[in-house]
Amino acid sequence: MTAMEFTRRGDLLVPAGTLPVPLDGGEDAAPAAGEAAPVAVVEPVKPTRPGRAGRRQARRDAAREAVLAGETKRVQRWTARAAEARHLRRLLLDPDVQAVRLMRQRARWSAMAWSALVFALAFTMVNVQRFAAGHAEPWSPMWVVAWLVDPAFSILLVGLLIARGHLSAVMRQVTEPIVKRVEYGLLAATTAMNVAPELTHRFPGGLAEQVASIVLHLLVPLLAFAAASVITLIQDHFAAAIAALTDPPGSGRPDGINLHEHPDIVPAMVELSADDRKLLDAVRRAIVTGDLAPDPSGYAIYRRVMRGRGDKTRAYRIAAAINGSRPHAA
Repeated sequence: MTAMEFTRRGDLLVPAGTLPVPLDGGEDAAPAAGEAAPVAVVEPVKPTRPGRAGRRQARRDAAREAVLAGETKRVQRWTARAAEARHLRRLLLDPDVQAVRLMRQRARWSAMAWSALVFALAFTMVNVQRFAAGHAEPWSPMWVVAWLVDPAFSILLVGLLIARGHLSAVMRQVTEPIVKRVEYGLLAATTAMNVAPELTHRFPGGLAEQVASIVLHLLVPLLAFAAASVITLIQDHFAAAIAALTDPPGSGRPDGINLHEHPDIVPAMVELSADDRKLLDAVRRAIVTGDLAPDPSGYAIYRRVMRGRGDKTRAYRIAAAINGSRPHAA
């Protein structure tokens, strides 16, 4: 390869022996030696902007094409709404979102139920104080202490309900009969002390007014009794619903045990709560004693062993677990 020689023509380097091309094609147009060749400047073409009439016509044409294609503004608006609705529905059907909504509804329900219970107990406190104070002088020690009689009963009752409510929220049911007896006994005592002053008080309206007052002082303790009875029950159902959403059936956790191979023991590998193990033992004892038939249904376990209380899904879970087992007396 040979080296190419260049020569300078103005500000440019061109191969040696190359002649510049004249702008008009003539020989006289060639630049003299040492002079720069003129450069043709091409002005940019400015786009012509359509007038107002042209823009209106373009808009009409675009609108006509959109109508023919079905892409009108209303269609676009409803398409966006449909996409938003689909996304919102997917979020609302998410188990975690549903569980959080149930938790908030449970909190609202608990607030309403506790408000009814507290208002009812506050109403009964006045009549209980009158019953306990008797003929004591106002602001005497006996009169002052009488205001503490109803709260003494109410605090224990409310404390039991709070404990049962918190335990129910974590799927731990308190089913011992002594707890129910204490609750019912406290409510009955409050009702009796609330109605007793109305039986001995003289009313200007006679018997009709006395009966109306007795009915009123019976209904308010009944409201407290109703609130106390359903608070934990509804909380149990909320807890079961939340647990079903966060840990649905078929999620991989074992919900039964193999009693066909191990009729006398529960394998340690099975994940059963302490309450489920107690219920399982109670069902096996009921089968041995004849209170339950072999392979009992969940409804039979719920009615005969659980006495119709607590979470019914536990009964069906234990029924599936004990199906096929033949426990024998020790």
